[in-house]
Amino acid sequence: MSVNVLLEKSDTPTDERIKALLGGTWPLYEELRGLTQACLQEWKHYGKKYGWKLKVHANDKTLLELTVAQGWFLVAMAIREKERQELKADPSLASFDVASPPAQEGYGIKVEVRDAASFDRTTSLVRFIMSQRKL
Repeated sequence: MSVNVLLEKSDTPTDERIKALLGGTWPLYEELRGLTQACLQEWKHYGKKYGWKLKVHANDKTLLELTVAQGWFLVAMAIREKERQELKADPSLASFDVASPPAQEGYGIKVEVRDAASFDRTTSLVRFIMSQRKL
């Protein structure tokens, strides 16, 4: 079952709609968008099962996909083997649950952003991957 609350293609995401759905996590969403402003940010509809997701990418490579849930959001990333090794070597980031074995896109990481603590953890990961990819 999808956590995505934006499943219908006709329900095109707008800031007003997203703000209403995210509630208290809206400022965190805005801050994440600001952090990744050097990348392209596009809303894409991936079909009835997956719905709308915010794809954040640069140089034809996806940095993250953001899924809007009711009152929170999910950040999903796929990292490369070298990035996975560097992540595990960093004590402040080693606790991330990295999917194994890797999918075609890389090693998957999903983080639920529900509060300031989970957001801080997520932004640490995003900053780390952005620095690895020189974004």
